[in-house]
Amino acid sequence: MIALRVAWITMRELIFERVFYLLLTFAVLALGFSLLLGQLTYAEQAKITLDFLLAAVEVSMVLFSIFMGIGLFKRELLLGSVAMVLSKPISRSSFLIGKYIGQVAIQFAVMFCMLLVTLAIQSSFHGDSSVLSVIQAVGLIFLEVLVLTAMAYFFAVNAGTITAAIVTLCLFAVGHMRESLVYHYNISISRSWIWPVIMSLIPDLEIFNMKTIASYGYTLDWIQLFWAVVYSFCCAAFFLFIACVCFANKDIAT
Repeated sequence: MIALRVAWITMRELIFERVFYLLLTFAVLALGFSLLLGQLTYAEQAKITLDFLLAAVEVSMVLFSIFMGIGLFKRELLLGSVAMVLSKPISRSSFLIGKYIGQVAIQFAVMFCMLLVTLAIQSSFHGDSSVLSVIQAVGLIFLEVLVLTAMAYFFAVNAGTITAAIVTLCLFAVGHMRESLVYHYNISISRSWIWPVIMSLIPDLEIFNMKTIASYGYTLDWIQLFWAVVYSFCCAAFFLFIACVCFANKDIAT
């Protein structure tokens, strides 16, 4: 219950944040720019438009996860408002988890609106994509957002604002290039025990990428979606757990 109260307060704080409206404006412009790029092509216009629309959704939510999560949390640490909240009967873990739930709830609402806009735009084209494929693609992006937001909070607890943002962005990129890195990396290093350990700690975000097949109207079966949900929840829970442990032992200035 305490975590849900913190989540509700976080949602209200995010709604009144100027950065929130900047990112929201970026999301709207990204959708409009995606539509414009699709109109510039004559071949496979529906496919290319949907590719850009889904990419716009992903990029907007990645920026939202990193900059809103890290910025809001670090600001409360610097201003000392965290110490005032924790002086009440509330644990640090409940505070951190509540922040996470509140931000994810706002992101879900924004993504739902972007999904409706994407479906409305896509309905005007006569392509191969289906409504279910678009919904699945956006749903997988949301699962990716769950993991990325948890990673952002973990690094926000343990590093400065700029460092946390850069590291999270780097891990986002590596998470989509795991197989390429393993294939092209030095064989002697990849066969050692260090490389598998490093790779196991970096979530495989390519699991949540179905933008390409969605534009062709292909869908995933429910078993694949189920395991994607399980993988997302496990990764998010892992990073949140480590973040809570680190936050519980962190010295907070009063």
